[in-house]
Amino acid sequence: MKYSYNWLKELSGTKKNVDKVAELFMTHSFEVEGVEDLSEGLQNVVIGEVMTKEKHPDADRLNVATVNIGSEELQIVCGAPNLEVGQKVPVALVGAKLPHPEKGYFEIKKSEIRGVESNGMICAEDELGIGADHDGIMVLDGDAPVGESFASYMGLDDQILDIDILPNRGHDCLSYDGVANELRALEDNTMKRSLLVPLPDVNGDLDVSINTPKCNRYIGAKIDNIEIKESPNWLKARLQASGISPKNNIVDITNYIMLKTGQPLHAFSADVVDKIEVRQANDKEKITLLDDVELELDADDIVITDGENSIALAGVMGGKNSAISDETKNIILESASFDATSIRFTQRKYNLQTDAAYRFERNLDPNLSQVAIAEAIELIKELTNGEVTALNDVYPKPLKPWTIKSSMAKVNKLLGIEISQEQQQNILERLGMQVEIIDEDIMEVTVPTVRLDIKTQEDITEEIGRMYGYDKITPKPLESAVQTPTRNEERFFERTLKDVFVYGGFDEVRSYSFVSVDDVQSIGLDDENHITLLNPANPNQALMRRTLMSHLLQHAKKNMSYFDHVQIFEIGRIYDPIDNALPDEKLVLGAAILSKDQRGSQFFELKGMLETLLDRINIGQYYFDSEFDANVQHLPNLHPSRRALIKMEDGTILGWMGEIDKKANKYFGFKKNRVVYCELDISTMMQKVESENFFEPLAKFPFISRDLSMIVGDRVRVGDVERVIYATGGELIKDVDLFDLYKNEETGERSMAFHIIFGAKDKTLKAKNVDDKIAIIIEALENEIDVEIRK
Repeated sequence: MKYSYNWLKELSGTKKNVDKVAELFMTHSFEVEGVEDLSEGLQNVVIGEVMTKEKHPDADRLNVATVNIGSEELQIVCGAPNLEVGQKVPVALVGAKLPHPEKGYFEIKKSEIRGVESNGMICAEDELGIGADHDGIMVLDGDAPVGESFASYMGLDDQILDIDILPNRGHDCLSYDGVANELRALEDNTMKRSLLVPLPDVNGDLDVSINTPKCNRYIGAKIDNIEIKESPNWLKARLQASGISPKNNIVDITNYIMLKTGQPLHAFSADVVDKIEVRQANDKEKITLLDDVELELDADDIVITDGENSIALAGVMGGKNSAISDETKNIILESASFDATSIRFTQRKYNLQTDAAYRFERNLDPNLSQVAIAEAIELIKELTNGEVTALNDVYPKPLKPWTIKSSMAKVNKLLGIEISQEQQQNILERLGMQVEIIDEDIMEVTVPTVRLDIKTQEDITEEIGRMYGYDKITPKPLESAVQTPTRNEERFFERTLKDVFVYGGFDEVRSYSFVSVDDVQSIGLDDENHITLLNPANPNQALMRRTLMSHLLQHAKKNMSYFDHVQIFEIGRIYDPIDNALPDEKLVLGAAILSKDQRGSQFFELKGMLETLLDRINIGQYYFDSEFDANVQHLPNLHPSRRALIKMEDGTILGWMGEIDKKANKYFGFKKNRVVYCELDISTMMQKVESENFFEPLAKFPFISRDLSMIVGDRVRVGDVERVIYATGGELIKDVDLFDLYKNEETGERSMAFHIIFGAKDKTLKAKNVDDKIAIIIEALENEIDVEIRK
């Protein structure tokens, strides 16, 4: 939030310059993000009076004016249509550097315009950088002193502190009063808390009712016979210094009081509203807001109504049907307190960023409502001549100050420094708290209601520490026994999985946990069975994912623009919905292989990678099963003959793999390129890791290997061939590896090639024995499976 140094100085009485104030805040309270000079570019702009006006001799739309600037009279050529003799106007002298949106600044020079000398410029608002009006020159009040600095007259000789107020201080310091009180406390002065000024005593009683527990307090005041007009310069200058554009006197007063006290206010036109009811919205209730946006509300929103129709979205924005206009003569002024959580959800649900919602969502003191409306009423009476004719204050459960017992010894222990009880008491009293000494150690602290962030002894300690100065506390190294930390088995297991895939040539990717409805439907999942976000950041993040597949396929597609072969993996969480409960979060590993190679070996490349992984993490007795039974649900659509479940002998499913189907292939734009994907449940794998390692001595006798190539039928699976080889070869078979799988696109002929390793424990195998065994294997294959052996 932006704070005017001059206004803070007026409220706090500080004698420090702006840099010292910023340093004080940085050391004890807030982060000051910058200091801006509001008069930048206005140093050589003064107030002048138009003495004469004559038509330019060589330009129909230009006038030649004589302008008195106090020390001299200047001849200035001006093209503004509203220039008149006697006006008080801002004059940029020769040498002035006015702000410019593109160049940074625009220098005023002595010039000759169509043969007439011009010694300066009479300025419009936009040329001075203080507004957007360019319809004509800026005309000042008649009492503006000639020759005086324009910046000084307009209250622009000021510096602006850009202070980052953290949410825990939003209760009291999103206001000039709060920050000024903080500054007084830092300078060893007692805070000047806004007194609860009594509300006006009027005969009329405004009809106000609260029918929701989410409204803590509502004060409504009916003010009649007001005059809507432009605000005085001092008020406009204070709003502009804080980044708010002036509108009219009523709107400006509500914004001014919000800046000063931190309490948002709102004005309804009493010409169309005669009663106030606060309630929860009805489902599908509609309201058109001041910005012309029509919303369809639900029962979680709070609305202000006139007893029938909604006239405001409480704590966020007013309704168009109750807005004030230049013709409004009577208003109802609102000062209220709403539930912070409800306002936060409403604001974010409809993406409405307003100054009021920004404050309400940080939780405001209900007692602040009275302070704000009392000050606003006085200012409205002064600037509009309005009269309060009715008022009602509905406050069901008044908030009162609370007490906290604070131990001096505990404060010192937590801070690591000795601060006397007297010093602690002084600090707390400067912060506006009342302190009663119970004994030599215990103080009873009464906390003002505006400090909603102070609830415990630890909060008291933090206040004492920051006000005392953390820079005064000597840092000391921690002293404790060194011990080996407990190993996080899940993290260690994750790193092992990553290492195996990285060593296997895969690249790791990271993605968000949210997916779009189209992504989900493209891979064959039902979007209705996903958790839906109420207010997604964008339509492509509307659902919580139940598989990593869609994100990995998107990453694969992007990488195919640069590489012919892509191997990527991700470890992340998926979210399965549970009725009326938080989702079941599962940590899974997903991997994909995509290649421009049309041979179709990607399935077996990924299968081999999974075998390497499972062997490396010591999971045994697993197999790949092409049969998907009824218990397997919520899996994406895969090619019916190129898919498999990864199972244990006891039936436990570790994961699944397969080639994506044509619909997903087309959606993600892979064309004819085959994409194979797998997903493993990490928690299940961890449970199946064999904790005991077994030593297998090196073979005493050499192995003999043979390669076996064959033509196979369309329905023959690799697993079928491997099963026959192992069953027929018996103990002599040490390993069987598929090293080639090919389909002739012209003839449709499929071929497989296996590398078979033979070995014996107690003797050296002879080639003849191996060849005899190969012959038996070939015979078994030809008898049991649709194959034709080549060699």
